[in-house]
Amino acid sequence: MTSSGTGSVGVTARLAEHVAAVANSSLGADDVEAIRRLFLDNFIVSLWGSTRPAAGRVREWSRRFAGTGRSPVLQSDWCTEASVAALVHGTAAHSYELDDTHDVTTSHPGSVVIPAALAVAAETGASQADLFRAVAAGYEAMVLIGTAAGGLETVHRGFHPTSVFGAFGAATAAVSLHAYRDGQLVDPEILVAAWGHALSQPSGSMQFSVEPTGGEVKRVHAGLGARNGVLAADFALIPELTAPRLVVEGTYGVAASFGGPLREVTPGDRLRIHTISYKPYSCCRLFHSTIDALAEVTDGFTIPVERITEIVVGGPQLVADQHMTEAESTMTAQYSCPYIVGATLAYGPTRYDAYGEEFLRDERILAIAAKVRFEVDSDLEKRYYPNHFASSVRLRFADGSSASATVIDSVGTVAAPMTTPQLIAKGAGLAARDHVPDGTRIAALLWDDATDGRDLAVLLAAGHSTKEQA
Repeated sequence: MTSSGTGSVGVTARLAEHVAAVANSSLGADDVEAIRRLFLDNFIVSLWGSTRPAAGRVREWSRRFAGTGRSPVLQSDWCTEASVAALVHGTAAHSYELDDTHDVTTSHPGSVVIPAALAVAAETGASQADLFRAVAAGYEAMVLIGTAAGGLETVHRGFHPTSVFGAFGAATAAVSLHAYRDGQLVDPEILVAAWGHALSQPSGSMQFSVEPTGGEVKRVHAGLGARNGVLAADFALIPELTAPRLVVEGTYGVAASFGGPLREVTPGDRLRIHTISYKPYSCCRLFHSTIDALAEVTDGFTIPVERITEIVVGGPQLVADQHMTEAESTMTAQYSCPYIVGATLAYGPTRYDAYGEEFLRDERILAIAAKVRFEVDSDLEKRYYPNHFASSVRLRFADGSSASATVIDSVGTVAAPMTTPQLIAKGAGLAARDHVPDGTRIAALLWDDATDGRDLAVLLAAGHSTKEQA
């Protein structure tokens, strides 16, 4: 197989062979532990996201599809066909800027792959073991295809990697679950067909990042990627509905159309589920290192902000291009460098509600935000991006002194991982809401081998397991 002039041979076919091998293999104990942590984080993040108004309206929109399938819809009492349930779940998972991240591709795999897999697993009656290995294969496909195509270049070209690359990961998980249901091995040819359909479905413009309002559409990008992946897997099983094969390397493949120069990727022995970062803070992943640097220069946020006269943040050109917009919505607040700094110094790094509408005109936050200046740090960008989302902070004080810090790997990255109790703590406050399980309860079911895919889908939908329902 040759490409259509892009300089690489058989990239799609080689990746499909590798991903199929992952899907057809048993997971090791460390892999299962990693998957459980990814699910735990996703469920907590999705439940937080479901409290957002836009996610709630998307959930209500799905009611019109009630009875069309067996996939429970997040935080509802109805079921739909899998693609609709995946869309609702994916939208909620991406609605509070707390979802997991693959830094190199600047994408959020959990918000796309897990919703698609869970929705299909609920329909097919998949065991926990089959659900987990389908998700592992989905992460593998999304990360490898995104890496080959160039994640950061995708953002610079104005496309949202979570949606663009996510459809390939979601399709992979769905194809795998279909094969398991039928007692078959995952066929690389079916994967290629599903990816060919996913190639025609990318969605998610970055325009939301440069306008002060209208940003809530970003939340749906993950949901669309999940839905598109489910549909791509279904379409791959229709022989008459053919699709391109040179998905990654083709003249109009994912790299040429949405990314940058085609990169050589080597799958290796360790699964990509072990390369994922978690978010302790409710904002764009780029600024987690900024927040950690702020903690360092303020001695754990103990220095009175009144002493600070100027805050200079250093980082990549992308921040100047897309993250200096005024905060006129929750979305832009979570993407705005000045607002993130202001909210962090005013209320601490884990006040998720500080990005809510009721805080957008908060005088404490805005007074600090007015002191923030951003400088492109070309050296920092060249040395670390996109493998590390490094940034620096320099404070000037009223007495003329200054303090500075640079953070390369923020809390939550592979280099500075969050513990399982820290992930559970992200759900603090959720238990007070009706029919919403806390993180400890979610973990108990996830770490129970007897809990199957449908049990987990019902847990997320209604706040209790099918065993409790019975």
